[in-house]
Amino acid sequence: MPVTIYHVETGNFYVALTDGRLTGIVKNTDANVDPCTIRVDCLDATFERTHVHVADRNVYMDNSKLYLDAADIVTFADWLRSQMPSASTKAFGDALFKMFPGSMQFRDVLIAAGNIVCAPNVKRPAQGEQLYFLAAAKASDPDGFAELAKAYAASVAPKVAQ
Repeated sequence: MPVTIYHVETGNFYVALTDGRLTGIVKNTDANVDPCTIRVDCLDATFERTHVHVADRNVYMDNSKLYLDAADIVTFADWLRSQMPSASTKAFGDALFKMFPGSMQFRDVLIAAGNIVCAPNVKRPAQGEQLYFLAAAKASDPDGFAELAKAYAASVAPKVAQ
């Protein structure tokens, strides 16, 4: 199991990937960046597996990016919520969107991940483009999404009085 550690410049935090899966996030509290890490400029969203794009310095405005898939974005959002537990929903949403600057697919990936976890059995099934996004997001980690949906359903289910 190879573990790779990245430093994300936009949020000033470290991300650990184990076999292409997000396994840890730590906020950088030191002014110096560990030289053993791989530096990336920002985060981005993808429907593919989590991967890294290393910038080609010969291409104008090309940034190195850590692309997170839908399952890893859910993990990242959970970490971000733990960093700001008393924030309002709007403040949390603004902070989450700020971590993915200029991401073209972030909104679609986030909505698909939310629908898979929080609304797996909606009355009106997904159609068209939304159906494609849901299938692509679920394909990134089907077992992980099944566990998340089960845990979410258990957390919102009415408690039975004993």
